[in-house]
Formats: sequence, C-alpha cells, structure tokens
Amino acid sequence: MKNKISKQALKESIIAGTGHGHVCHPSQLPDLTRREMLLGGSYLAGFLMASQFLPGSKALAAPGLYPPLRRLVWINMGGGWDILEITDPKPSSTSGIDMMYDWGAAQNLAGAGANDKIGRWLSRTAAMGQDVVVVRGLSMGTTSHMAGAVYMDTGVLSNSGNVNAASIPAIVASESMATIPIIQLNGGMDPKIDRGLLSPVSVVRAQNLNLYRSMYPTTQSELDQKLLILDYLNSSIDRVKARTGDHDRLKAVSSAQQKITTQLNDDVGSQLALNNTDRAAFAVGAPTNLNGGLRDAFALSLKLLKNNLVTCLSLGVGGFDTHANQERSMQPIVEGFDYLLATFVAQLRAANQLDNTLIVLYSDFGRTPKVNNNNGRDHWPYGGALMVGGGIQGGRIVGATDDNLRALEIDRTTGVQQTGTQFTLSPSNLGGSVLELTLGASYTTQYRKYLESVPALTKLKTS
Repeated sequence: MKNKISKQALKESIIAGTGHGHVCHPSQLPDLTRREMLLGGSYLAGFLMASQFLPGSKALAAPGLYPPLRRLVWINMGGGWDILEITDPKPSSTSGIDMMYDWGAAQNLAGAGANDKIGRWLSRTAAMGQDVVVVRGLSMGTTSHMAGAVYMDTGVLSNSGNVNAASIPAIVASESMATIPIIQLNGGMDPKIDRGLLSPVSVVRAQNLNLYRSMYPTTQSELDQKLLILDYLNSSIDRVKARTGDHDRLKAVSSAQQKITTQLNDDVGSQLALNNTDRAAFAVGAPTNLNGGLRDAFALSLKLLKNNLVTCLSLGVGGFDTHANQERSMQPIVEGFDYLLATFVAQLRAANQLDNTLIVLYSDFGRTPKVNNNNGRDHWPYGGALMVGGGIQGGRIVGATDDNLRALEIDRTTGVQQTGTQFTLSPSNLGGSVLELTLGASYTTQYRKYLESVPALTKLKTS
C-alpha cells in the first residue's frame, strides 16, 4: 500500500502554495477536516479574493440572473473636463466666452449633422463618429470633485460624496462569471462593491496586479505542483461531501477550485502582463509626449478584453482640474487620450469585439463658459459624456445646452432640444442607460428604479 502523506505536511504544502517534496496522486492523501478544507481553500481562493470565503461573508456567487450582454469600459476623466473642448463646442460669438475660441477648428462628428461638432483636438474620435454618441447637458447639481465623480459613478448625488449605492461597473460585474469580473487600473474610480449587489464581486486593483500575477506559476514544475494540489482539493471535497453533505462552504471552495484550475491551465498570469507586442498598436503614430503609464493601461485593457478575461474595466485619464492657462494645459492631454481611445476602438473593431464592448467616458462636471483672470475656467454644474461602441447607433448628439452651457429640456426618445418636456439629462439617466445596454431593461426596472434609462441613449444600430 502506498504511504499516506501526513495532514500536517499537506496543510503546510497548501498554505505555502507549493507542494515541494510531496508530488503524488490524491489517493495517497488523507481527507482534510472541514476546518482544514476551508483553510486550504481560502489560500487557493486568493485568486478570487479570499475574503469572500471568510465566516459571515457570502459564498462565491452562481451566474447572475442578468448575464452581461456587453462588457463595460468605464473611463473617469478626472478633475472636471472643459466641455467646450470635448463634448460641447460653441461659436466664438457665444455669450460669456471671452477668450479666443475658434468654432471653425471644432471637429465635425462623422455621421452627424453639419453643425454637430466635438472638441477641436478630437480629430480621431470625430472620425469614428458612427460609433460615438455625444452626451450634452448633464445636470450635475454640484461642483464638488468628489460628489460629481461619485454621482457619475453611481447615479446618486450626495454633496459629501458618500452614497449607499454600488458603482455602475460593480453592478455589471456582479452579474458576470468572467475570470476577473472587474479590474481597476490607474486613474479609475475605486468601485463601490459592497452596496446592495445581488452577488458578491471582487476587484483586482492596479496596485495589486504584480501580487496577483505572482500567484501564477511561471514554470511547468510550478504548474504541476499547483494543479496537483487543486486535484487533491477536488477529490477531498467529494469525500467530505459524502460524509457531511453539501453546504455553502464546500460549494465556495469547489467553485474556487474549478475557476482557479481553468485560470492556471489557460495561463492567465501571462495575460495580465504586457510585452512589447501588446504595446505595439499604441506606438504607431503616437504623440511624442504620450504618457507611458496611460498607454499601458489602455494596452492591458485591450489585451484583457481580446482574451475575454474581464467583464468590466475601470480606468482613467487625469489632469483636467485646471484653473489657469486652459488651452496650453488641455491640448496635450486631450490629444493624448484622443489617440489612445481611437487606437483602442480600432483594435477592438479589428478583433470584432467593438459591438460587444461599451466604452463610457465621463468627468466630475464641466467648466465655466467664461474664463477667469488666469486665462482658465472654473467648476461648472453641467457636464457631458461620450459613449462609444457597444453596438449603439452613433453619429448622434443627445442632450442640449444654451449659450452658457446650461442644460436644456429634451425629448427622451430623440435626445434633441424640446421645450415643455420638463426633462433634462442627469448622471442617473446615463447610469440607467448603461445598465440597460449591459444587463437589459428589466434589470433597472426590478432592482435600480432610481436609475432611469433614456431611449435616446440606448438606441442600437439596426444592421
């Protein structure tokens, strides 16, 4: 008879994550007790954020009731962008604009009307206009950076920035069984994942990516060791289940075992790291001053999406909190993200993955139409957004503002200005529309009635 390895040796092997010196078949191993099973399972579930398996927390969720129809890329343009230079250029004669502003330099949005323009430094975004919806006239109700960013992120306004509502990407991710439901990269809003979600969701954050990658084997020997432990864990689950019956903790560890085995066999670790090949697409025709960290965030996002590893990505572009020298400050930032966004979209389109990936760009609020004494613009309680891809019908402007960039009433279905409707857009409408596009119309009706979608923002291509 083959010798059994002691429980203590096995436990040490599992906790260490190695198994060195204990290569064998599961039949050689003793059963673990329920406590020991959970101990080993919690280590292995580090890939899935082990806190989900601790006492008092929910077990790993089954597939959601509303599996995402589209992936979501949620891009925070931090600091309050100048909507005159992004979503809402105005003619030079517009009331209140007292700095040089060349309406003739604004870019015509492809597929839209002759006077439907976006910012002068967004030539690439304008050219892909048939996949772009420009959102104007978002009534923010605040000029606080924190409150505005959280309002856009959750659809709930609080002047303190503290709300008891999940982030839009967290809601989408909670319905997914993707390998990594949501990744928050540099500049992205930190997702609120503990606010009334139907299923728990974990976040892999930018600062933890190296740690996360280090948990994956880098040699065949390490892979064999980890698969051996997972094989043992699986067979031991069955034996414990035969003695004690099934229960939530066993289901949690079993789900983790299955998911981690798939991740190891698919070499997910290598797909979380960038190489020069991954960056190559973002080097062709790039601006000379392109931010390397931001480039890598877009390149990694593209890699994760093309390999179908994620449901949601939260990333961001900073630098929009300017109160002086507006034109000089904004031009390099806007030209940089215009290049990155256009490259990102082109690569997704080439991979036939643009229509199943919705990209949303938003900011804390807008900027005043009137410049201050430092040749800059200050906080303004009206904003705008861009929606790209996702199969939406592009080449459209949804929402309207007056000469002083204040929101005007619009028709919900067409999105154009219409007096008497008593309806202006808000971040709640943007969030509800994103959830309808990603999870379906019944989700918000059933669970998120505070997020009202707008037909003009959910209109899809007829194809």
